[in-house]
Amino acid sequence: MQQEWLDAIRPGVRGAAPVRRDRVDEALHRLQWNESPYDFPADLKEEVLRRLAGLPWSRYPLSSRPWLLADALAARFALPPEQVVVSEGSSDLIRAVMAATLRPGDVVVMPTPTFMLYRLNARLYEGTVVQVPLDATAGFCLPVDALIEAAQQHNARLVALCAPNNPTGTRYAEADLRRLATSIPSLLVIDEAYAEFCDQDLTGLLELGNVILLRTFSKFYAMAGARVGYALAAPALAAELQKVVTVFPLSVFSEVIALVALEYHHRFAAIRDQVVAERDRLAAALAAIPGVVVYPSATNFLLVALNGYKQELLEHLRNRQRVQISDVAAYPELAHCVRISVGTPAQNDLVIQGFTEIFGG
Repeated sequence: MQQEWLDAIRPGVRGAAPVRRDRVDEALHRLQWNESPYDFPADLKEEVLRRLAGLPWSRYPLSSRPWLLADALAARFALPPEQVVVSEGSSDLIRAVMAATLRPGDVVVMPTPTFMLYRLNARLYEGTVVQVPLDATAGFCLPVDALIEAAQQHNARLVALCAPNNPTGTRYAEADLRRLATSIPSLLVIDEAYAEFCDQDLTGLLELGNVILLRTFSKFYAMAGARVGYALAAPALAAELQKVVTVFPLSVFSEVIALVALEYHHRFAAIRDQVVAERDRLAAALAAIPGVVVYPSATNFLLVALNGYKQELLEHLRNRQRVQISDVAAYPELAHCVRISVGTPAQNDLVIQGFTEIFGG
């Protein structure tokens, strides 16, 4: 009888791995999820709380979509408000884009390795995933010609990528992305979760009509816990995406936090500058250690290749330095690599100490 009811679940969902009840050890220094090492500033938290105190918590938001935040984002990017779609994190917008576009069997082309959520959501909606390998020896540069060929050969519905790329940290040139967008028979979804760490602005691509840019407040604005993201697209595309975003996608709390963050953008830009400086210091220190290769990064994390001893390193960092970094073995091509979120100077020193103790240097 139980099996009979499970048959009602679509195959893409049933084929996905079960969700595990994982919980992060709060006693560890968390350098595995590319979060901001600095919390939302305390005085700005007070400002958020002041504004929230004047709002009725018993009421739904005043509109079914967070239009005030959409207007503020439109003003920031000098775009019409009709080009902005706000939802609960860019992860939900990846889901929304695929829910709006994919039919069973439709092809989604993406580079690999890249953010796993593209592949997961494509398969949930019974799409067919075609992956184009990135070449580590070429610095994980964007294989534009191969992506175009795959999209044309399979008449792809979507091409999805992350710029800069997660987990490699690679920045892609705007000219390459423009050539890709103008040469494929599909929509191009560009996840810009880390754009602020390299001052990359791809809004000029929106004029092409088939480009959807996804952004988040999680990284630059230190708001991973608040869950706010947004899409930028041509007005006609944005109007369709609005239909698949959840009704009342943001709580009044999340919208107020995001509005305050935008008002004080300069505060977060200063924090970003500290993170980038620490990224470069950490990269230089690790690259000087024998047996360690650090790939160039335009993000708030580093991809590091190891000449052996990976498990020993992970255990040593966790048990001795109390630092958790990311084992990216879920990407077969990165089985010898780890990914390290840039932390505070003290946290980065712990990482350098742990690497030195394992590899020497």
